[in-house]
Amino acid sequence: MAIIYEEDDSTKTATITVSGKIVRDDYDAVLKPMQAFIDKHGTVNFIEVVESFAGFEPSVIWPGIKFDVANLKHIRRVAVVSDIGWISPITKAAGYFMSTKLRMFDMAELDEARDWVKSSA
Repeated sequence: MAIIYEEDDSTKTATITVSGKIVRDDYDAVLKPMQAFIDKHGTVNFIEVVESFAGFEPSVIWPGIKFDVANLKHIRRVAVVSDIGWISPITKAAGYFMSTKLRMFDMAELDEARDWVKSSA
């Protein structure tokens, strides 16, 4: 599985760890739990850890867009954690178009990323 999904109800933070290529079955397996987590808590934070990335199947694009449009207003902070060089500029560019606070961290800064998403605005 290319995606591992974990929740922490006490901090309203979900962690998504990506390794490899994201296929539709992987994406579908985490979509319902992510939606349920948002529905349960109202406003949540996400930590996305990208260990490796080998692309994604095109079939995940439309469900991903629908999820983002429906839920972006409920996501307070997103920390993207990765040492993959090209992810940082894309993350920063995406942050300009979102009301969600979005910040990039290196893998060595994972604990700092966790602290940041849990901190108050």
